[in-house]
Amino acid sequence: MPVAVNVDTSATLWVCDLAAGECTRRPLDLASAGPDEAWYHEVGEWDEDWDEEEDGERPRWEADEYEIASELTVVHLDGRPLVVTGGDRFDLSGPELETMGGAVRLWDPHTGRQVGGTLTGHELGVTGLAALHCDAGPLLVSNSEEGRLIVRKPGTGEQVMTAEVSYNGDLGTGFLDGRPVPVTGGHDDFVQVWDLLSGQQWGPSLTGAKPVPRAMAAVEADGRRIVAAGGDEHVLQRWDLDTGEPLGEPLAGHTDRISTMGTARVAGRTLAVTGGNDGTSRVWDLAAGRQLGAPLPGHLQTVTEISGTPVAVTSSREDGLYVWDLGLAVG
Repeated sequence: MPVAVNVDTSATLWVCDLAAGECTRRPLDLASAGPDEAWYHEVGEWDEDWDEEEDGERPRWEADEYEIASELTVVHLDGRPLVVTGGDRFDLSGPELETMGGAVRLWDPHTGRQVGGTLTGHELGVTGLAALHCDAGPLLVSNSEEGRLIVRKPGTGEQVMTAEVSYNGDLGTGFLDGRPVPVTGGHDDFVQVWDLLSGQQWGPSLTGAKPVPRAMAAVEADGRRIVAAGGDEHVLQRWDLDTGEPLGEPLAGHTDRISTMGTARVAGRTLAVTGGNDGTSRVWDLAAGRQLGAPLPGHLQTVTEISGTPVAVTSSREDGLYVWDLGLAVG
């Protein structure tokens, strides 16, 4: 059953059956996610200038529930789908007030309870989160404000790779030479691709991306390894990963920040679908370097398949979810 999942600002999980068009809501059990039951109700305020001797007892505050699940993805572990969340910089997971964020947690979508322990390693907020599946099994990839890429096994939390990347960076994914790869970018003028097997960067840093790239992907098309990225400049840029050279001029169309991207192979073409803060999603032929068809209404949530048909799922506040057959864009 194909589903779309999201978490709202009250840390409530929404699971939507794309075929039936029905959604159910389930609050995440935050009390099960911390070291004690009151962990998110009363914590020390983060104030480096606070002097306990002069100012008395440190004030207390309540955590913002949305900080617990500011990023989201889904992983399949032992045949069981689990929701994965990445916390913001104030998700209160760290042992010290100065390192209190960036936790990764797994949740049962049926009960809303946390599965396993809280995974730490980031000092600030998670800015990108993805699940990749390879011959070694599923892997969780997270990027963060401090510019640290971490790859872990979801079952044990074991870190299998770390890398220093652009700070305040986002995260994309791809599939090259038969294996998955993460793609990173951030407050620098370059995008990078990483090899999970070796733990090393794949190819050169792809320069010329005006900060900040926020949506990225790596694909194979027409015998080339192509990396695409979009962000604050409203355009989609493309590079040849092997040469590091740009492929043509940036692709224009969006009128506001590009913040999401998904890819699909349809009728022999490699497509990217981008979601912009202008309230539209657009379909691009990455090899040809052109937009296909008219913009889709709504902001892109994901690109997936329903009964073998590649589809894009977009959303809007007014009308909820849309599901689009990407074959119609090509044909």
